[in-house]
Amino acid sequence: MSRALLVAALVVLAVLAYLTGLRPAFILAYMLVLLFGIAWGWPRLVVRGLSIRRSIDAGSAVVGTEFEETFELRKRSWLPAPWIEVQDLTRLDGYRSSRILSMARGRVTWRARGIYPRRGWMTFGPTRLVVREPFGIFVRERRAGGRHQVLVHPRVVPMPWLSLGSDEQSATGWRPGRPADYPPETSGVRDYQPSDTHGRIHWGLSLRHQRLMSRTFEQAESSDLWIVLDLCHRAHAGQGAESTLEYAVTLAASISAQVTRSGHGVGLLATDNRGSIIEPRQGERPIMDFLAVADADGTRDLAEADIWRRLGTWERQAVIVITPDCGQGWLRLAPASRCPLLLFLFDAESFGGSPSPLALSPTPSLEIFWIRRGDDLSRFRDRRAGALHV
Repeated sequence: MSRALLVAALVVLAVLAYLTGLRPAFILAYMLVLLFGIAWGWPRLVVRGLSIRRSIDAGSAVVGTEFEETFELRKRSWLPAPWIEVQDLTRLDGYRSSRILSMARGRVTWRARGIYPRRGWMTFGPTRLVVREPFGIFVRERRAGGRHQVLVHPRVVPMPWLSLGSDEQSATGWRPGRPADYPPETSGVRDYQPSDTHGRIHWGLSLRHQRLMSRTFEQAESSDLWIVLDLCHRAHAGQGAESTLEYAVTLAASISAQVTRSGHGVGLLATDNRGSIIEPRQGERPIMDFLAVADADGTRDLAEADIWRRLGTWERQAVIVITPDCGQGWLRLAPASRCPLLLFLFDAESFGGSPSPLALSPTPSLEIFWIRRGDDLSRFRDRRAGALHV
């Protein structure tokens, strides 16, 4: 029964009862008024007593991995609820967690699973609760629960062919080993920590303060590897997952993860609109957080960016450049950094962009990888030019 029909019936019965004075007409009119009042108030009382709690097991929060979210709906009202619709307003491709259920007093719990479809911030919630009374005349709804976000990192591809510490490093001039436990410059002192080496202890101040004190040191700008990521908007082509940007981010994340986990330092320079620099001492997480939200929003290409001058003043073993820009402008500047270079260049034409012929050939200190759309980065060794030992 719709509200319009109920109102029309009430009007007809009221007129009929007034004209005829029949008792049954008055009784029926009163019953319809009572029905109208109950139907109006029922969902309002029920929805006030509803609450929902959402908790997410984010898992590793990497593109392509699974997550699980738990929903708990509580009902405190004594009125039964024959129709409660829980509408999840999360906008995530392939994720369905909404439910329609009936409840007495108590709680209902269910789980929903999904897969992270892309990198970046994923927003879950809010939730809309829709309550209908038994007659289907009135509906009441409200939003419950807030939003919570998960930062999804880019996919990491195993790259077994990429390794540091090879015996062939001496042939290319790459220096093996790691920086010392601390550089010679002392910047201050602090309380001793169990992880400190004995060489850090400042014995004079320890005696004066009657507790162990450790020196603090300035960390030098050094790294086994620097990754240069081209984020100039003019260089990239393609859309969505099949774009040079997504391939470049996946490649940078995969290299950073593997090299860092092998115990070597990795730094990252990007040509985005902020000219971002992530120093090697910050570890793997800041690089992954940056790559999770990285966008091709830069206005300066590799030839205009102040990257090669910076690299020329920092200690490092090798530089990896990831770019769709195959022009000769920046390639003429790259050798000025006086360190071995590994280039991952994209075939922009295969991604729907303009043809971009390669302007350089491999040399003993320059390794070139040519990447096309659809290439499997985990088996990329077959597509390289020359031998590679990073």
